[in-house]
Amino acid sequence: MAATAWAGLALLGAGALAPLSRLVPALVSLAVGGSLTLEPPAGAGAPADAQGLAGLLGGGGGLGLATSGEVAATPLTLSFLGTAVLAVGFFRPLRGRARPTPAMLWARCAGALAVTGAALAVCAHLARGTARLPGSLRDRMGGGAGADLLARFGGRGGDGLAPGLSSVGFSADAAATVLLGVLGAAAVLAVGCLAARRTALPRPLALSRLRRRWNPVLSALAGTAAAVCCAVPAAALLAGALAPTGRERAAEAAGAVLLAGPQVIAVLLTAGTGTSWEARVQRLQPEGGGLLGLLAAGGPGGGAGGDRVVDLGHLAPAGIPLWVIGLLLALLLLSAAGYLAAARTPARTAREDADLLLGPHTDIALRTGAVAGAAALVLPLLARGGLRIGVEFMGREVGGLRAALDASPGPSALTAFAVAALASYGGSRLHGHRAGRRGRRTGRPGTAPEPATAPEPVPAPEPAPGTPPAPATAPPPAPAPTPAPAPPGLRSDEDGRVVS
Repeated sequence: MAATAWAGLALLGAGALAPLSRLVPALVSLAVGGSLTLEPPAGAGAPADAQGLAGLLGGGGGLGLATSGEVAATPLTLSFLGTAVLAVGFFRPLRGRARPTPAMLWARCAGALAVTGAALAVCAHLARGTARLPGSLRDRMGGGAGADLLARFGGRGGDGLAPGLSSVGFSADAAATVLLGVLGAAAVLAVGCLAARRTALPRPLALSRLRRRWNPVLSALAGTAAAVCCAVPAAALLAGALAPTGRERAAEAAGAVLLAGPQVIAVLLTAGTGTSWEARVQRLQPEGGGLLGLLAAGGPGGGAGGDRVVDLGHLAPAGIPLWVIGLLLALLLLSAAGYLAAARTPARTAREDADLLLGPHTDIALRTGAVAGAAALVLPLLARGGLRIGVEFMGREVGGLRAALDASPGPSALTAFAVAALASYGGSRLHGHRAGRRGRRTGRPGTAPEPATAPEPVPAPEPAPGTPPAPATAPPPAPAPTPAPAPPGLRSDEDGRVVS
């Protein structure tokens, strides 16, 4: 996670804004569900030689301008890598070993959670520092309805912010980072115990009905999701390879794809199942009225000109709406997952067929639909994010900027259930059709033909105890050879000799 965060930030050129040794832990803290608090840096405030009312009040004092805000976003690439490392490190050593006892598995889980909590606590402690605001962000914050107020109290107006507001301090919420990270790790281990294949688990868990019924579907969906997320670093490498060729901003595009590529995939898939996505950027309006409202009055709708809202679902990058592309991609991935789930489902016995009301294809479809419906509710919570930077004066917010990626799931869970059930049913039926064709070619469904062998001789029954063995019988005498007929004009005597 740290290496990928460092690579993405370096490609984005974030080292010019803050030390990467502070930004990398901050990004890892965000990846596990934490948030960053923005606050004025140490020694911030209007300088002593400031112009406007801030200079009139003696360099600002307690009336100077200050920045505040928060960052709440999840770089899903780092979340995926952390999940993959935890799952591989926990379950891979269990392959090819003796079956552990339940106490040993609980001990391993406790150790993994303890290490995760300690590592996240260190990350949250290191995720604090000061960062310069990008020029584009300062320009957006400097305009709008609060521009006149910023000019009066900060010495600059619509062309940017005062020098004292060009940087901001950041720190991670340690409690939320550790708590959410440990809960996420526990969820990964719990799902992994059901989805892991070829792993030695305690006998009560390995033979439980819950694992036997859900393992094929969960393992197929987990494998499909891992394959899709692994395509993100490949796309980032492809974009990074274009940087030496002179393409403009290719390195920045590679860094953005590396850190936020799974967000794009999540937006695509959930938009295809009915989730409404909006990207918005808006300037913050001054609060209240009175003196501050009078000073900040920039005319009616002064800050509305910079606001922008985009409905992502109805964008048509190639003439096709984004939600249509997402729906087709979801159908393709879920059909592949249904095919894999059918291939990994063991054959049922006659008793199991009698106990179950549903056929194997319908059972796979319903279980896949249930998982997809739950994912349609969880993915928007993970993929959405927001940034808020406000400028405060006398305890009130007089300007700033808010950027957010918001989602409204609506009935997407039901739509995802129906789409996943139909797609996985088709994939399962396809596997059954192909397996039936292979069986007809080999003469035995699902197996290769056995080589023909000669029938083994049936041994003679053994005599009962106390019964004398049967006497050996002599073989019948061979028939006497028939003498050859004599040539014409000659005869044979009784011994078979030819005489004249």
